[in-house]
Amino acid sequence: MKLTVCIISLFQIILLSTAVSAQTATKEKAGYKIDVTIDGYASDKVFLGFRRADKVYSKDTTTFINGKYVFEGQEALPPGIYLILMPPENKFFEFVVTKAEQHFSVETKAPDFYKNLKIKGSKDNNLLLEYQQYMSSKVEESKQLQEQMAAETDEKKKDKLKKQLDEIGKAVRERQNKYIKENPGTYTAKLIAAFQDPEIPEAPKNPDGSIDSSFQFRYFRSHFWDGFDFSDEIFVNTPYLKEKTDRFLDKMTLQSADSVSAAAEWLVEKSRANTDVFKYLLPYLLNKYYTPEIMGLDAVFVHLSDKYYKSGIADWVTPENLKKITDDAYMNKNVLIGKQAPDVKLQRYDPVQDKFTTELISPYDVQAEYTVIFLWKPGCGHCKHMSDELIPFYEEWKSKGVEIFSISSANHTELEEAVKNIHEKKMPWIVTADPYTRARALQLFYGTSLPKLYLLDKNKKFIANRVGVKQLPEIIENHKRVMAKQK
Repeated sequence: MKLTVCIISLFQIILLSTAVSAQTATKEKAGYKIDVTIDGYASDKVFLGFRRADKVYSKDTTTFINGKYVFEGQEALPPGIYLILMPPENKFFEFVVTKAEQHFSVETKAPDFYKNLKIKGSKDNNLLLEYQQYMSSKVEESKQLQEQMAAETDEKKKDKLKKQLDEIGKAVRERQNKYIKENPGTYTAKLIAAFQDPEIPEAPKNPDGSIDSSFQFRYFRSHFWDGFDFSDEIFVNTPYLKEKTDRFLDKMTLQSADSVSAAAEWLVEKSRANTDVFKYLLPYLLNKYYTPEIMGLDAVFVHLSDKYYKSGIADWVTPENLKKITDDAYMNKNVLIGKQAPDVKLQRYDPVQDKFTTELISPYDVQAEYTVIFLWKPGCGHCKHMSDELIPFYEEWKSKGVEIFSISSANHTELEEAVKNIHEKKMPWIVTADPYTRARALQLFYGTSLPKLYLLDKNKKFIANRVGVKQLPEIIENHKRVMAKQK
């Protein structure tokens, strides 16, 4: 298997197969030392890497000496999932490093490095390997039953197969609980507890005898993090904290700015139980919502910036990065969905005089059901391309109550170039500029990168931000339907 592709499905199914947690540092030996023997592989050099979220980072490298590779250092390794990377094909195998176990040996051989993996001097790794072997057999049994169910046409036989599949699920749950009970304090037990889905009890009945249909979801969500130990940084250097966080926020939380902001803040507050977890989770969420997949969730970025960065709680951030984060949040705050657009008064381009005049115009002077704000820069290739896309849109939608209010970033020395672009693209809409930055238009409309589009309703509230031209018709039609239902 190669590092450039996803780990084999068995690893994906067995979420807990290769991860680790942390307790107290070993007092017997300082630093770390990992002896690695790989039969059937010949290379002068191998690499030691570790996982964090969906990325792999290099930690150390060593050469082949006396029949083995030795990784060692005076400072202990941060706990987590580590891997030995073997060039030139970048094949690899994984193991875990804990605070308590930093000195052990690893042996394996080609061609199946995972199957032949043996680890000496690490109780937790051996416990995980044992658990993996058990889960491997159960995954294979489940796969065979699922294939039989898919091919079976007799409903009675299919029900029988389903019962067998359910029994496997129950057996796995019982074995997992046994691991937790019999191995308290081990990292295998912590991992199983952390990523085990909550068992949902029977839903209570309403006074009228009906069953609350939302009970199962609400119970599952409220107990989703019960087994997760936020005080332990072990999950930082694994893919699993990110996966669990994304599942909670993307799949189990209403995708509205208020709901996601509340859920994200709840997670960050829980993460403050451990400094390393806090320092990982807060920046991860900040970046996740800096450019969110769902429009409007950039409000989460603003919320996290104000609460943790502007307030000084995230005290590890450099002054330069802190300024960038808080400045972005300040500008982003002006263009959030539902906010009133800034009332900026800008110099208007007059096609008769063929120049930007001293006549001032604001988006609030535009009488239209919908106003598209188009930020662009003279000479910008991407801006010219967006202008080309906007022309047919404008020709179709102008008669339907849509106006375009464009704002050029041209300063007083760039006005001539802006006029050339207006001619070149035959811009038929309102064109403005703020050449002396008196209105601070680019700052107020978050014009840090161009081109950029916003959509305003007739009251000049933002209903879409940072969208593409092709999205505009659908957004407008959807907004019209929503407004019609509210009447």
